[in-house]
Amino acid sequence: MDIETVRAKMLAQVEQARASAMARAYGWAFELEDLTLYVMMPHRRRPDHVFLLRVAFDDFPRRAPSYVFVDRATKELVPHAWPPNVKHDDAQLPGICTPGTRGFHEKWHLNDAQHPWDPDLYTVLDTLQRIHAMMEKGIG
Repeated sequence: MDIETVRAKMLAQVEQARASAMARAYGWAFELEDLTLYVMMPHRRRPDHVFLLRVAFDDFPRRAPSYVFVDRATKELVPHAWPPNVKHDDAQLPGICTPGTRGFHEKWHLNDAQHPWDPDLYTVLDTLQRIHAMMEKGIG
C-alpha cells in the first residue's frame, strides 16, 4: 500500500480518537510524527503516574499498529517506561497483548480465528481505551 493511503487511513483513525469524549475524559494528549503517534496517558486517580504510548502505523491498515510504552523525555523503548502489569513478558520484543495491537494479532494470537485483525473492528480509539484500562488497573 502506498504511503499516502497509509497516512490517510491512519489520520482518520487518529482524528476519531482525538475528537472523542473518551480522549477528553481520560486526559490523553496526542502528538503525530510522520506515521507515529505518541499518546500521553495520565492515570485519572493518580496524576503522578503519566505514561507515553508510541503507536507505529507502518503498513496500516494491512497490519495492526504497534503499541509500546516509551520514555517520556527520550521516546526510547526502555523498561522503566512501562506501567505495571501491561507489558507482555517478552525480553526481545515487548508488546501489549490486547486486541488491536500488532503483538496480539501477529505474535501471541497469530492465526486465532476468534480475533482476526480488522481495522474497522479494532479501532485506535478502542485499543487506546483497552490499554488505558490495563494501565490504570496495573497501578491500582
